[in-house]
Amino acid sequence: MRIALLTIGSRGDVQPFVSLGTALRARGHEVVLGAPELLRPLVERAGLEYRMLPGDPAGFFAMPEVIESLRRSPFMRDLLEVIPPAPDGYDQWLVDQVAEAGRGVDAIVYAPLAIAAAYGEPGVPWAVANWWPNTMTSAFPAVESNLRRCGSLTGVYNLLTHARAAQEEWLWRRPEIDGYRRRLGLPEFGQESPFLRLGKERPYLYPYSPSLLPKPADWAERCHVTGYWFTDEHWDPSPELVAFLAEGPPPVVLTYGSTWSLHRQRESLEHGIAAARAAGRRLVVVDGPADDLPRDVLRVHDVNYRWLFSRAAAVIHHGGFGTTAEVVRAGVPQVIVPVFADHPFWAKRLAEVGAGAEPVPFRTLNADALVRSTVRAVQDTAMADKAAELGRLVRAERGTEVACEVLESWVTESAGISAAARGTR
Repeated sequence: MRIALLTIGSRGDVQPFVSLGTALRARGHEVVLGAPELLRPLVERAGLEYRMLPGDPAGFFAMPEVIESLRRSPFMRDLLEVIPPAPDGYDQWLVDQVAEAGRGVDAIVYAPLAIAAAYGEPGVPWAVANWWPNTMTSAFPAVESNLRRCGSLTGVYNLLTHARAAQEEWLWRRPEIDGYRRRLGLPEFGQESPFLRLGKERPYLYPYSPSLLPKPADWAERCHVTGYWFTDEHWDPSPELVAFLAEGPPPVVLTYGSTWSLHRQRESLEHGIAAARAAGRRLVVVDGPADDLPRDVLRVHDVNYRWLFSRAAAVIHHGGFGTTAEVVRAGVPQVIVPVFADHPFWAKRLAEVGAGAEPVPFRTLNADALVRSTVRAVQDTAMADKAAELGRLVRAERGTEVACEVLESWVTESAGISAAARGTR
């Protein structure tokens, strides 16, 4: 079977598809992975067929409008209001590019920003993968809500937040999707969002751990919380890093990934140094400002997170999906400085289960708050035990294999449905 995995986004969006593609290939399938050009080496290094999709994941967080908005608010709806409008017709050109990348395959899995092409009815079985839970439920609030608890009304409140989130998402996606269907001569969806049927009519894959966030009882059967999608490469650490780690107890690691450009970088680094020192540890910083560093701080680039995080006392990071997953797998406490979108959701969840310290929101980041959370993450033995337990559970999961089984079963089922439909004609 030939399967296309299509995504538009950052490394954190592409890496799960690389993991899934690697697992599918190991099961004998051919895999096409469509992603922005900047991430082509990541795809080809995994031995997957690459197809180019538009996008500049590195440039997005460098836009002045994006920086200003995210320093004020973590909500995507606020960010969408300030992003400069795309040229006329850009959204339709973009969906055409995604559709073209999915030609000539037997099945397709779309990431959220690529999903518009699915509603052109590609003629093959398709599914969707999303890195955060956005299926309606009473079990927890929508990702971009204020995450309140409302006593006996909490379940109702949670449903209302999901209804609002679905309405907001359809408001900005509808012109793209209905415009595409109109060009193809297909009926428009109008006011009703087709996203509400995901997980009912076809698989909706959530590649996070059920040990961290179990599947709610009110989700449809085709919603699958598979476990994280990991893949591992051989990686040799530099002699400098090995020597630094050998000189003392496990350090604190600081990494803000693709969101470094949003930070007042020197100030954020100083906060991280102060936090590590207050906890009695040295600091390993991944990327960040190119300033001279004191002897108790080491800067690294292109590091393997699995290797490094398992040797850390705690990890300070932005809460990106992929980074969060790697800290969870490593089994060490984390301090999340959530920036936007799903970051606050995962930060709150890690604190709720006891594997993470109190989050320090990006827009109010200060040394005192980061010090308090980091000291607790390093010194709280109960948190260390909980993080270690969660890590053991996650390492035992079969996330990519479960996802492969779901997709294989879906393609087989779809073929049976198609054959039955032909037989009734």
